[in-house]
Amino acid sequence: MRATRSEQTLRRLFAWLRWSGQELTPELEQAILQTLAEAVEAGAQDLFGVCLCTLQERGLVTRPGPVRVPMISPPLHRSSIGYGSY
Repeated sequence: MRATRSEQTLRRLFAWLRWSGQELTPELEQAILQTLAEAVEAGAQDLFGVCLCTLQERGLVTRPGPVRVPMISPPLHRSSIGYGSY
């Protein structure tokens, strides 16, 4: 049996919270369920987007900061190895 849109959205919301480093408290879990119920009742097509925006507007979820990615390689330093003059 396939998961419903609500189940998929709930999993995605919990995964997003985990990946963004936010703690899932009972109050936040209740707010997520309430927001999801409101979005389903309103007939929203993008349940995840609507729920996430609503939670952010209510101040229950913060947007994660920018991700700092390490450099792929050290910076290049061009020099001569003495074969000829430049």
